[in-house]
Amino acid sequence: MLPKYQKVLVTTDLSPLGNAAVPHAYAIVAERGGTVIIWCSVDVSGVPDPLYSQPTAGETLAEERAEIREQLFSSLEALVPEEVRAEGKVTTEVRVVKLSGSVHDAICQEAAAKEVDLIVMASHGYSGMKHLLLGSVVEHVLRAADRPVLIVRTRG
Repeated sequence: MLPKYQKVLVTTDLSPLGNAAVPHAYAIVAERGGTVIIWCSVDVSGVPDPLYSQPTAGETLAEERAEIREQLFSSLEALVPEEVRAEGKVTTEVRVVKLSGSVHDAICQEAAAKEVDLIVMASHGYSGMKHLLLGSVVEHVLRAADRPVLIVRTRG
């Protein structure tokens, strides 16, 4: 029996290389229909304490955060291919996850919680010293995921 991928989680860091996986996720479910969850994380471990941060003149910290959140969601929704919007067979869910721990654990937890059939990720293709210093979220997800993972190779 062939697997049926109806719910796909695709990750992005909103870089051109990270966004390269998004069209592949939609291609997998476009014909039969399904759901694509566009997932992005925001690291909050280094966010300044609101007691000490200074918002811009005339704007509260809450307004500034709301504006940033709105821009982030708009950027993620803009990744949905036009032909997918026109056909209406695929549902899109945008998820922005605040985290202070490891990205790969958060991706695997989200995949399990949302009961996705497949995780789709772009690989920046780092090797050598860059790979050693930056690590590989993709590599960690491959090792930890309890479901299939599709890696889209990109070069930058």
